[in-house]
Amino acid sequence: MNTRQMKYFIRVFELGNMTKAAATLHVAQPALTQQIHLLEEELGVALFIRSTRGVKPTGEGTLLYKHARTILRQIDNTKAILHRKDNAISGTVSIALASSTARMLALPLIREVKQRYPSVILEIVDLPSADLTRQVLQGRVDFALTPDQQEIKGVTLKPFLVEELLLLLRADMPMKKRRVTIEDIRKLPLILPSLPNRLRSRIDHAFLERRLPYELIAEASTSAILIPAVRHGLAATILPYSAAHDEIHDGTISMRRFDFEFIREIFICHADNVTGNEAVACVIAVCEETANRLIADNIWKYTKLL
Repeated sequence: MNTRQMKYFIRVFELGNMTKAAATLHVAQPALTQQIHLLEEELGVALFIRSTRGVKPTGEGTLLYKHARTILRQIDNTKAILHRKDNAISGTVSIALASSTARMLALPLIREVKQRYPSVILEIVDLPSADLTRQVLQGRVDFALTPDQQEIKGVTLKPFLVEELLLLLRADMPMKKRRVTIEDIRKLPLILPSLPNRLRSRIDHAFLERRLPYELIAEASTSAILIPAVRHGLAATILPYSAAHDEIHDGTISMRRFDFEFIREIFICHADNVTGNEAVACVIAVCEETANRLIADNIWKYTKLL
């Protein structure tokens, strides 16, 4: 088994299709298929189930995927260490963020990492919150900032911050009260995060607890859809300040706080075996410091560190 085979295997696993994988790898499909067959023969297991619609990983294939991602990342980091100068921290560090968190944190984090660790390449993956932990477990990212994460085998959780959940609506939508109740918004048209989503579960629980229905007109898995829908007046939504700070600042979206504690907690989530990676540890520290500064400077509003 060599690194080329592992890279080929990873691409096939992620795309679920030999033809698409071959195209993105710029190799002929027969050559790619042969390399996968050779890998299966060497390991003595089937890695994929083939069908006319594509390929699906077997249990062994899923297990190999997790280890292959980790191995390739370790190889890249080892190369970076061997070539770094003056003992500078180097390597590629990948972080998965929910869209709302990314809107607030991604650019300041990139700027800070570039300034402090110019030999570190930061990869930011913007995903629906329901997919964040899976990325860590599968070895696709080094760490994630996950909302309301419960303990799970194989990952380490560190409390990071808590965000207040706000009612967001277009600035010209009528809502005189500065503090609102769930009863106040039950007849508002709402566009909410798609299930499964822990923030959505909190919203549903708030209505169920009061035995109230709500007017759901649409769902979306990312704030990249939720916020434009609010900005265009299609509906209101419930999200943290980070999701719409630019729109709130320029006056296109207004916000209302709730009259009860309505929050979500964010955790730093990484695999148990990542603690020895110096570059990852440094980026996590920068992430914490950057968030602290944004909160202290009142840029990341209605948020506090845990």
